[in-house]
Order: sequence, then structure tokens, then C-alpha cells
Amino acid sequence: MFTRLFALLVALALVAAACSGGDGDADDAATTTTVAEETTTTEAPADEDDDAEDEVEETTTTTPAPTGPVAPLTGEAIESESALDRPALAVKIDNHPRARPQTGIEQADLVFEVRAEGVTRFLAVFHSTAPEPLGPVRSSRTSDFEILTGLNRPLYASSGGNDYVAAGLRQLDIQEVTAISQTEYFRDGSRPAPHNLYVNAEDLWALAEDDAPPEPWFSYRQADAPLVSSADPIEGAVRITYKGSPVVTHTWDEDAGGWLRTQDGRPHTTITGDQLAPENVVIMSANYTVSPADTASPEVQSVGSGDLFVLTQGHVIQGTWSRLDAVSKPQLLDSSGQEILLTPGRTWVLMPDPGSVTLPLE
Repeated sequence: MFTRLFALLVALALVAAACSGGDGDADDAATTTTVAEETTTTEAPADEDDDAEDEVEETTTTTPAPTGPVAPLTGEAIESESALDRPALAVKIDNHPRARPQTGIEQADLVFEVRAEGVTRFLAVFHSTAPEPLGPVRSSRTSDFEILTGLNRPLYASSGGNDYVAAGLRQLDIQEVTAISQTEYFRDGSRPAPHNLYVNAEDLWALAEDDAPPEPWFSYRQADAPLVSSADPIEGAVRITYKGSPVVTHTWDEDAGGWLRTQDGRPHTTITGDQLAPENVVIMSANYTVSPADTASPEVQSVGSGDLFVLTQGHVIQGTWSRLDAVSKPQLLDSSGQEILLTPGRTWVLMPDPGSVTLPLE
């Protein structure tokens, strides 16, 4: 009896031990072709408007490693494997105050923001998702040319362009589906023209003549991989002042898992009412020249090199970017020459003039 009781007590002790482990509108005058007849959509416009190194070592992504196909422009798992075979869709999106809030831009894999005439304008690149509708769609700029040719024969959507721009687009190795030649575009009669042109992504993908999926534009970290050692945790707003207009800020929001965007002092929201908050913001300081298409239009130099600020996972990484030619992707290096890997997710690429970035005071 005692032997059995002792054995039972020993077994219970072992179990317990095991369990205790522990712009202005100047471009509209220059646009030479009208677009599809005006119709009214059903959507209603919304109103406008401790130690740094130790912390870096502990910073990891919270997204598990993808087990299936990965979208080339986000580094994230993609729900529709068939989407991998389609080309990128690059859409010129209006950013005039009367064009806000935009529709669908929050679903873009990449968004490039460059100067136009007194405003900025977006080139939003879609591949992993197909928003319906997208807009407002506006006219092309010569700044688009060298970005488009780095996307491997993308579909390119815009409202048109003046004669110089139209001729230049015809020389590019892209699939042009602008409103000049396609009837898939429609207007929202509840918004003022020309800030009311829209299109559905699937309608444009149906026009693709060639399945040429894009190659990755940036490199991404594996899940749970640390940031480079030069990454500094950052609190407060990073301010980007575009020459002419606008003033943009991005502030890290842990709950959103992204960088909340404001524009001219107001939250930059979409038609859904949600504030834009991409996982990555890549700020590539770039030079501008006068566009040969219009003396009032600036043209960004996206081939070359410049100062770099990468906002990712609550940190800022400073360094340089370089791009050898118009078919190459930019190389992002930190101050010690290490390649900067982004957090899987959506990325906004801002291209202001040199000296336009202000980091929050420590």
C-alpha cells in the first residue's frame, strides 16, 4: 500500500514539473482628346478632406511567413494564384483637392507620388487586387515614362495627354489603355469635371494583349527577421514638403500596422473614410527638370541616385537610392552599405526634391 502511494506521489510530482516550463488644371487645356460620355455612378463622395540598437534587434514582423504564392510587388501571400500571371496595372490618379477622397488607391501594391503643376499626382500600381472602381483618373506626365518601363510591359491607364506625351507613350514597351482609345471609362456626375473619371480594374485587364507579370520592385524581409542595425525607432510625424504643394506627413500607428498619411494638415482618407496607412513609405529625394511636353510641368528624374529615408515597422532607415536605367529597379542601401529590406505589404514611394524631408525632433 505504501509502495503504491509513494509511486503515485512521484508520478504526480513529475507531471507538475513538466507542466511548469515556460495640381492646377493647366493639363486639361493641353489634353487633346475627350473621353467617354458622362454617366453617374452610385457612389457618393465623402467629405474632403532604452537603446535604439537593442530595440532594432527585437523588432520583427508579426505576419507569418507565406506558405503559398507571393505577390511580387508586396512580398505578401496572394489569394488568387491566377492573378500572378497578369500584368501590372498602372493608373494615373488625381490628387487635386477637388479629387479627394480617391477611390481604390488604398489597395494599390505600389504608389508613386511625384510633383505636377502646383499639386502632386499618383501613379498607382495594382497587381494583387482588382478594385472597382478606381479614380479619379487623370492625364499622363513625362515623369511616368521611366517608372512604367521598370514594370515589365504594364497596362497603363490615364485620361490622355497632350500630343508630346501621347507620342512618347507610343514609343514605350507598355500596353496603353488610356481613355483616348478605350470606352471602359465612365464619369461620376456627382463630382466636378475633370476630377470625376473612373474605371474598373478588371475591365482594363480584359484588354491585356500580353501576360507580362511584374518583377519585384523592392526586396522584403522574411517573417520574424530583424531590421538592419541602422534602423532607428521613430516617434512623431515625418514631414515631406513638396515644392509648390502639398505638405505630407506620415506617422507610425502600431494598431494600423502602417504609416498614417496626412496632407496639408488633414487626414488623407479614401472614399471609404479610412485613412491611408501603407506598411512602407520609401522617400527617394529626386531632382526635377522642366518637362519637354509643357514648360509648366516638372519632370522627375527617377533614374540616378539620391538621399533615402525608408519608413518601416515603426523605424526610419536613412541611406541612398540608386537606379542605373529605366528598366532597372532602385537599389536601397543604408548608411553602411547594407541592402534595406522592406516589411511585406503595400509601399508608397514619395519623390520630393532634395532637402524636403524633416524628421521629428528627438
